[in-house]
Amino acid sequence: MQVKYALIVFLLIAAAAVGGCSTVSPTATPTPAPSPQFPLNVTDNEGFVTAIAHAPERIVSLSPANTEMLFDLGLGSKIVGDTEFCDYPPEAKNITHVSGFQDVSFEQIATVNPDLIFAEDIVGQAAIDRLRAMGYPVIGLKNSNLSTIRQNIGLMGQATGTEANATALTASIDGQVGNISAKTAGLNASQKPSVLLVTGLYGDGTIYPFGNGTYGDELIALAGGKNAAGSVSQYSIMSHEAIIQADPDLIIVPVDDISRPYYQAFVNGSVAWATGLSAYKNGRIYEVDANILNRPSPRLADAGLIIARIVHPELFH
Repeated sequence: MQVKYALIVFLLIAAAAVGGCSTVSPTATPTPAPSPQFPLNVTDNEGFVTAIAHAPERIVSLSPANTEMLFDLGLGSKIVGDTEFCDYPPEAKNITHVSGFQDVSFEQIATVNPDLIFAEDIVGQAAIDRLRAMGYPVIGLKNSNLSTIRQNIGLMGQATGTEANATALTASIDGQVGNISAKTAGLNASQKPSVLLVTGLYGDGTIYPFGNGTYGDELIALAGGKNAAGSVSQYSIMSHEAIIQADPDLIIVPVDDISRPYYQAFVNGSVAWATGLSAYKNGRIYEVDANILNRPSPRLADAGLIIARIVHPELFH
């Protein structure tokens, strides 16, 4: 999702600690496919066909979201390289870091010598092309919403011979989403408060909301709310004037160690333009763990429940 998405995913997930428990286990026991189909060809999100000669034993992940998925599939012990922002589950922090934001270390990747690389689109096509030119099989993924996350879990399962684990993981996500939807699906329009879900608060005061077409927009609807930034495309800037005009009932802010000072200034009245908002006057500005919300991983189902509990506490005790 290019630069704005990269800002969301990487800047705001750089907190050192990860709190809370995920319903989706990050350490699933590997379940080998009953009849491996290697060699095989896998078509990724860009339509590129990658030939995989054998079940991979040395995997590189170039995004925190993909690292989480691999651990959820029981493949943590096979990851030989990840990014410096990969911190969940905690074991991911001990893996050799071969990438930062978009600065892929091709030398480090050559050192760990992977037999399969999973790259998210934030890495950039030039880096993916160079890795392929170096002879590495690279599968490119776009984790833009719950639907694509489910699809990519299946694709990862196919590429690694862990289809059974992939099926179980997607079923778990579907179950969590279904449990939330069962409580919110019957709400009428008057029962759905307007929600401004931002990607974080920054020192320059710029607001990047989860606009239409984002997974945050999807989570707001799932939680029984209306997106106050529904007229904003993707992760475009929403002006202060537009936010004042929308006057959301609730504001939800992902917070980590980096952004906490800006969040505290926002809620304590130091941001003058925001003090007239209904959400501010009514004490309905909420913080959530940026590590969960700003990472398009299987834990988005957990994020959906967190948002649902904020939007409709009467339904989610």
